[in-house]
Amino acid sequence: MRDGSGEQAVVIERRGGGGLGVFLLGAAVGAGLALMFAPQSGDETRAQLRSTARKVKRRARAVVEDGREAVDDLAHRGKSAAREARAALEERLARHREAFDGEDDSV
Repeated sequence: MRDGSGEQAVVIERRGGGGLGVFLLGAAVGAGLALMFAPQSGDETRAQLRSTARKVKRRARAVVEDGREAVDDLAHRGKSAAREARAALEERLARHREAFDGEDDSV
């Protein structure tokens, strides 16, 4: 893509997952509908809401933990890749220095 000056421009798009937000919204809408159409007493409805809230809380914790593990794994892999790239770069730099120093000796 080129901007008005003829220079190339890079466009980065991020697409948010939104999975947890959509899940929680669905849970809230479902709970609201259940309250409106529930053929049970208020005590029974409150008990059901507490149970559902506990289930949602457990699921949210599991999602967060999975996300945390994924982030930790990505960070570890990123650090490993950075160390490997640095080692390769330092090795190439050392070879170039040796070659450059060898040229000075022969002149």
